[in-house]
Amino acid sequence: MTGGEPLIGIVGSGIAGLRAAKALLRCKVDARIVIFGDEVHRTYNRPGLTKRRYPLSDTPEMAIAEDLKVNGVEHKALTWRLDTRVESADLRNKVLGLSTGESFAYHALVIAAGVRPRTSVEGTNECTFHTHRTLRSLDDAQHIHNELQTSKKITIAGAGFVACELASLAKEYGCEVVMLEAMRNGPFENILGKRIAIALRRWITQNGVTFLTGDSAKELLCRRSDASNLEFSSNRSLFIEAIGSVPNVEWLQGNGLDLSDGVRVDEYMRVPECEDVFAAGDIARYPDPWTTESLTRMEFWKNAIDTGDLAGRSVASSLGHDSKTSRIGYFPSIATEVFGLRVQIAGNPKISDSMELVCGDLDQLDCGVLVKFLRAEVMVGVAYLDKGARFNSVYIELLKSLKAH
Repeated sequence: MTGGEPLIGIVGSGIAGLRAAKALLRCKVDARIVIFGDEVHRTYNRPGLTKRRYPLSDTPEMAIAEDLKVNGVEHKALTWRLDTRVESADLRNKVLGLSTGESFAYHALVIAAGVRPRTSVEGTNECTFHTHRTLRSLDDAQHIHNELQTSKKITIAGAGFVACELASLAKEYGCEVVMLEAMRNGPFENILGKRIAIALRRWITQNGVTFLTGDSAKELLCRRSDASNLEFSSNRSLFIEAIGSVPNVEWLQGNGLDLSDGVRVDEYMRVPECEDVFAAGDIARYPDPWTTESLTRMEFWKNAIDTGDLAGRSVASSLGHDSKTSRIGYFPSIATEVFGLRVQIAGNPKISDSMELVCGDLDQLDCGVLVKFLRAEVMVGVAYLDKGARFNSVYIELLKSLKAH
């Protein structure tokens, strides 16, 4: 490592990486900042990939890319190395190995490599019945939007946020939609529990989707086999797997890190085993502010923003700059929309041992339902489902109480 101007590497061109870079710029760190990204695109609004239907046009890819632009990517102090994969890391000697064959030596490193879609089988084998897709990147979304405009039928494996938003989107495009959830009873069960999951499943079926669970779903799951020598029909239906994600940690192997579920960091986003290494976003597993002596890893947009900001400030502090670096105090919140039903979740319902219906009826989600989640009789989470804002004032009061704990 040579002296002179510090060189800061950020692995990952998503919002966590960009926010880390912008935090460094706000701290007026006199350093070169290089952002590495697997994709050819600079940071974009990833949650927006499934939020809206695009009109038929000759260049839908350009329309989607323009719609999802994020401010701040054009800053002249940032060097972007796009379509460049970081394949290995020697954290002791502070050197990265790149897919171009180059080496990159750094003074400080931010790991914001994110996650990739989980798939039911290894490889990219197709089958004679389906065109298989996953959704993570802008390129994925461009392909899927194109196919939804011409597909008559789509099968979605999974019932999480991406799966539910895709189902809504596909119906807007006029597709026949089948959803498969082999492991649970309905959407968001791992967060909100069985009763709300079943209510959401009813809501989705009321909006024209065939929603199968258990053995019925397992029977329709596509187990791709090697079809390299088969001739594909031109009318194969679209099959999208939205069954979770896998942290991109393989390139960090061999450095003595805890990579059991992402990259373990402390409450300041520092990787404890390596000096001047930090992590942020979907890949970071940090001390949970909501539970005692446990770690959490969250894949929400707001989490990526908050942890990216903190990682950038922590890097600035490590380089001797006067940076306000408070420990992680993340307040979890996420919102989505499923067939016009807005679903808002705050706090950490996962750790609850009971739930209490505050307003509404689970059999009439469109009329508004407000639920609080308790652990040892203390509120730890809130969920609000509604087509309007009937109980918004009550929801805001619950949020104030939740934040006060």
